[in-house]
Amino acid sequence: MADRPNVMLVCTDQHPWYGLGAVDGSFATPHLDRLADRGTLFTGCHSTYPQCSPARSSIVTGRYPHQTGMETLFTWGPGGLDTDLPSVGRAFGDAGYETAYFGRWDLGRDNVERLGWETHDLDVTGTPGPRGRDRDTRTLAESLRFLTDRDGERPFFLTASFNLPHPPYFEDGSFAGRSDRDVVSIPETFDDDLSDRPAFHRERAAEFDLDEPAVREVNYLFRTMVSRVDDYVGQLLDALRRADLREETVVVFTADHGDMLGAHGLLRKGVVAYDEILRVPLVVDVPDRESRRERVPDLVSLAALPGTLLDAAGLEHGLFDGGSVLDAFDRTNPPTDERVFFEHKHAHWGQHPYRGVRTREWKFVEYLEDSPDELYHVGEDPRETTNRSGDAECEEQESRLRELVREWWDRTDGDEGRWTAPAGR
Repeated sequence: MADRPNVMLVCTDQHPWYGLGAVDGSFATPHLDRLADRGTLFTGCHSTYPQCSPARSSIVTGRYPHQTGMETLFTWGPGGLDTDLPSVGRAFGDAGYETAYFGRWDLGRDNVERLGWETHDLDVTGTPGPRGRDRDTRTLAESLRFLTDRDGERPFFLTASFNLPHPPYFEDGSFAGRSDRDVVSIPETFDDDLSDRPAFHRERAAEFDLDEPAVREVNYLFRTMVSRVDDYVGQLLDALRRADLREETVVVFTADHGDMLGAHGLLRKGVVAYDEILRVPLVVDVPDRESRRERVPDLVSLAALPGTLLDAAGLEHGLFDGGSVLDAFDRTNPPTDERVFFEHKHAHWGQHPYRGVRTREWKFVEYLEDSPDELYHVGEDPRETTNRSGDAECEEQESRLRELVREWWDRTDGDEGRWTAPAGR
């Protein structure tokens, strides 16, 4: 690989961690599967926040949304991402890279250049559903043109950010034959009664009022949308090969957050903290750096993405607090003290501020205005069906995790008053 490799980041929207064939064979994603075979697939990557703008602020800055000020969608009050914050785009630009960003942005208006991207064509607020596919066609074309027409004098950092598979769900006819809508499985937790969860979980489920045929249909539609994304990835990888750049380019694929897709009787994103919306796909392919494991279950965070991209290019990444997931390449087993943190404040279904932590065996969610809190022994209950918060047998664990969350919150300058204030104030 070149001394200063190119870097290409491909990001999708509302794409759960299992949404590729390499993890769940009901997804038809041959290009992503080949990328995962060649690179390293992280199955324990977590978003910092299950909503677009806040999660994307972490992807750019390596910080948590309560640090970036992106406490909900930027159009709902926070405004654009502060350009004084660290930016992965600026870091690459300062290192002499040609920087380009095409597609979904969700981080404000007129701030992308000050955050370091010199070439750009933004979908500023994102475009959902079938119209998102049309906008993604433009994102793909701009990205391919960039790869084809550049003069090659400088290495590049390219971000191709796609809307799909963000709802509304629809059938992409070009990929309809890859899944059988009559046999697509539904989530095992579809009929969870949510009786030991905060009341708003049940209220949301009642609003959707899903039955099995409806959930099966949503999952079928979603798979056709993911196959469209896979096709985009294939075209980008083919363009790198045609330009003789594949062996000189780091390729990273991820998403901002997931989608419930009927799990726990819920759809879409925001408000809750289940794995379906907090865990995201992450594939990292560094041409001259092999991992000791092809599939890495270690818990890692999107807050580590800026550091990872810079580290993969051989650049200094100490400005970004989240570290680099490349540290996991040299390990044969996950660390015994691994943990990731996450948070939420406000989404379409209201304001339900929480903060939480996931360890290898446990997940804890502390609500600031709702009750009860949530505690899952994910080592024994990976589907998160039994809330152990308040259980006397788990009192010591819950206390320990609560303290971990509060130590992290204090260490990262969290402000409970701000996190419980109405969004945008």
